[in-house]
Amino acid sequence: MAQLVQQHGNVSVHQLYRRLETVGKGAYGSVHKGIHIPTGSVVALKIINLDTADDDVEDIQREVALLAQLRDAPNVTKYFGCYMDGPRVWIVMEFAQGGSVLSLMKASRDGCIEERYVSVILREVLVGLSYLHRVPVIHRDMKAANVLVTSVGKVMICDFGVSALLATTSSKRNTLTGTPYWMAPEVVQTVPAYDTKADIWSLGIMVYEMIKGSPPHANLDKFKVMDLIPRAKPPRIPEGEGSKDMRDFVALCLKELPSEVIHAPSSPRQAAYVHFSSAFLPTNLPRRSG
Repeated sequence: MAQLVQQHGNVSVHQLYRRLETVGKGAYGSVHKGIHIPTGSVVALKIINLDTADDDVEDIQREVALLAQLRDAPNVTKYFGCYMDGPRVWIVMEFAQGGSVLSLMKASRDGCIEERYVSVILREVLVGLSYLHRVPVIHRDMKAANVLVTSVGKVMICDFGVSALLATTSSKRNTLTGTPYWMAPEVVQTVPAYDTKADIWSLGIMVYEMIKGSPPHANLDKFKVMDLIPRAKPPRIPEGEGSKDMRDFVALCLKELPSEVIHAPSSPRQAAYVHFSSAFLPTNLPRRSG
């Protein structure tokens, strides 16, 4: 892990950052609001206990390496560095005052996001996904809980703990990774070397989640859902819920079989120009077809 840690000389992390309230907890540790003491800037501090299994440490190493590689990625949580603190590592990232899209859903009256805001969130997520897929990186856990919103409305993809570089061996990309309700059929079936098109399925489920208030089959046990996903017809937003353009967009994402990747245009920013009127995916994202 040491080769991934960036220190400022012999300065302790406690001299640079002050930990404030806890804002979330995950599989390996907790996330806190923090202050960068020299500047007073607000940051997010992900504190992870390294006193864990070797496989888990490898996951943490991979996350830190990816965050460093994606430092300049648009619409992805900014990474500022990491520091050792005894058996723990502090990962310092951009703080999103607005919380996650899921927290915004929970704060709304009906548990959903208005479609006009779904469109904005979707547009910004597509910019980030476009960049990731060019690296190429599979996020593998796209959902409302993993999209953050800042106080000024900036949308950011977060949580790269289960992401995979396509340059890595296929054995790293045929594992059952992610959150079951959002998983693509090929991920549930652990199809050898599934690719970025798995994120497109999860994106469609995320849009469904924002409009409906929860992902499909949310009332079922996750193991039943994992059995159901490869066998059931792809979910659809029912008639009368959401616009036709949004329903068509979700249908494009939720195809049973992935098809060939569409070539990327010259600029990843072009992913922002989602043509909802014809409900086509941006040309620099992999398309799924049934």
